[in-house]
Order: sequence, then structure tokens, then C-alpha cells
Amino acid sequence: MKVETTRFGTIDIDDSKLIHFPKGIPGFENIRRFFILPVEGSDDIHWLQAVEEPAVALLVIDPFTYFKGYVCDIPESEIDELEIKEPSETLILTTITIPPKNPHKATSNLVAPIVINTRTNKGKQVILQGSPYTTKHLLFPNAKPKPLTKKACCGEGA
Repeated sequence: MKVETTRFGTIDIDDSKLIHFPKGIPGFENIRRFFILPVEGSDDIHWLQAVEEPAVALLVIDPFTYFKGYVCDIPESEIDELEIKEPSETLILTTITIPPKNPHKATSNLVAPIVINTRTNKGKQVILQGSPYTTKHLLFPNAKPKPLTKKACCGEGA
């Protein structure tokens, strides 16, 4: 299937790679189909790109890679809804936000992971009740801000 995107142009995606969110994702309830694309130059950060809306793409990570000790207790009702039979068929992702001009202050939403059944490609963003986490955990807590440099444009500053 060919999918139009604003960031990546037209992409040919195998239908078996589509992830179906029966209720959408909070804030994007009317968008039901997404697929995962790697971020160029990074093994750990991906895009969750919407099929129905070319401009909607969320940056996502595997939270267990960045947050040692992260615990994601998915309620049994959510496991049943997603038809998860084995832990091995579960993919947990969290969204990240990168503030303009402050990439060192990137955060991840650990309280509302995106849970995907990799066997059925069914997904849902689950809000963890009673969780010690928040929507804004620093991705790089020890990062120091780097001075912004003006990029060369139109032959200037080369």
C-alpha cells in the first residue's frame, strides 16, 4: 500500500506492517492505522506514522532502553482487549517530545505507554493508573545544553 506523508513523501508499506488502533490514540481518536519507521541515524528512536493523516507522526522509543528500572504493569483488562497471550508478543513504546531549540530537554511520557500486540498488530495507548510516572520524564537527564549555531543559508556563513 502506498502512504502519503508530509515528512517522508510517499512510502510503500506492506499491509502486514500496519498497526490497528481500534479506538485511535488520545488526541487522534479518528486515526486508526499507523506504522513504525526508524529515525535515520538512530537505532532507538522511531516514528509512529499515521496512515490516514499525512502530517501525524509521533516520535516513540522503547522505554526500557532509556529508563532502567521502568515498570509497565498493564492492567489485565487491557491485555484481554489487545488479545495478548504471551509477554513475548508485546511491544511497549512511549512517545517523546523534543522542545524546539532545546533537544537536551526531550521528555518521554512514561505514564501512558503505547502497547502493541505484535501477533495481531493491534495497539492501544494505555494510561497506567496509580503509576509513579508522569508525562514528562527527561530522556537525557545529564545532557548539557549546546549553544545553537546559525546554519549557513544562501551562501552565508560557509
